Order: sequence, then structure tokens, then C-alpha cells
Amino acid sequence: MFKTLFQNQPIISNSVFLQSVFLIALLVLGKADPMAIVFAYIFETVIIGLIHVVKLFYVVAYNDPEKGKSKIIDYCSIPFFLIHYGAFVGIQSIIIYTGFAINDDRFSTSLSFSNFIDILNLEGFNMVVFSIIVSHLFSFYFYFLKEKKYKNENLGAYMVKPYLRIFIQQFLAIIPFFFLIFMDSVSVLAAVLLIIMRTILDFYLAAIAKNPDKINKLAKRIISKNKPEELSDIEQSLKVFFEE
Repeated sequence: MFKTLFQNQPIISNSVFLQSVFLIALLVLGKADPMAIVFAYIFETVIIGLIHVVKLFYVVAYNDPEKGKSKIIDYCSIPFFLIHYGAFVGIQSIIIYTGFAINDDRFSTSLSFSNFIDILNLEGFNMVVFSIIVSHLFSFYFYFLKEKKYKNENLGAYMVKPYLRIFIQQFLAIIPFFFLIFMDSVSVLAAVLLIIMRTILDFYLAAIAKNPDKINKLAKRIISKNKPEELSDIEQSLKVFFEE
């Protein structure tokens, strides 16, 4: 079973699987509060955004700007990303947090700083967040820096790259909320379900990025019939959008 799972899988996919096993082990052994998993996944969107800013700097630095533009304009797009991404993540996170706070007496819906401290004090939260940070830094080095993925990347496509993943991820974080409605607290089962579905998501998106046929079909649905010459560019953008 394990041989089949790891066969022909890149090192990043293996790290995603191992991290999932680690998180489930924390839950089963009682070393992590199920809510720590939920809030850590919400907080992960911040980690993704910060690392992505560094990636954007690399993309701008190692690629020539479009004709008629200067690199200063490209660099200025990075603060724009921070503002837009921060607002997108912030609004989603507040909505999700408020939904949990309404049904969990340990948290207040006032959005005060003390709630943030309460989240930090959840059992296992620091370990879970640390494992997530390590996983992303691992991916950043081995997949982005070592493979020099920043070369010949389209800045426009790379700007929107994280949105699909974090949108689905934050949507998945809502799943334990339904358990909370019918139970006194988020159960270990709900947290494990969240981890499993998040892992499946990572593998599925990676599989799409590596499948030229699926990318081609998606590109043909997007492209205008009057502009077939754009097919190659759209395929490349979609690959960037789905891959790690």
C-alpha cells in the first residue's frame, strides 16, 4: 500500500502525506485539540500569502517585464497583492471564526485580541502551525528555489495562483462547523475528516497540473474560438494555477 502511494510521487507530495499522518497522530494521542487543527488551517492562509510574496519577488527579479513596462511597475504589483490577498483572507477568516465562536463558549464573537491568545493556547496549536510552516518552507526550497520555478513564470498568472487553493481550503474548514452545530464541541472525527479532505485536495490539484490532457480541456473551455493562438499561454497559466 505505502509503496503504491509513494511510487512516482514527488518529494513534496510525500511531505504532504507525512504531515497529514503527523497531525492525525497528534489528534489520536490527545496531543492536539481538534479546534487547533481548524484554526491552524485558517492561519495557514496567512503563511501561504507571506511565502507567496517572496516568490513574487523572485518572479519579478528573474523575468523581463512586458514590453513598454519597467520592473518598478511589476514590483509595485506585490503590495497590491498583499492588500487584496489580505482583505480576501481576512474577510473569509472572520466569517469562519465568528461561526465557530457562536457555537463554542471558549471563544468570544467580539474579535478582541484575547481571542487570538485563546487560540494560541489551544493544546497542540503551536505544534500544528510549526509543522505547517516547515512543510511550506520545505516546498518553497525544494520545489520553487531548487527547481528554479521562478524563471520564465508569468507574473500575472502567478499573482492569482494562491486564490483557488485558499478558497477551497477555507471552505473545507467550515466542515467541522456542522459537527459543532449538533455536538458540544468539534470532535476528533471532524478534525480528521478535515485533514483527509485537505490532503485529497492537495493531491488532486497536483494531479491536474501534471495532466496535459485535463489542462488542455480546461484551456479550450476558457479560450475564445476566435483566438486559438492563446491556447498555449492559457495552458501554462492553468498549470501554474493548479500546481504547488
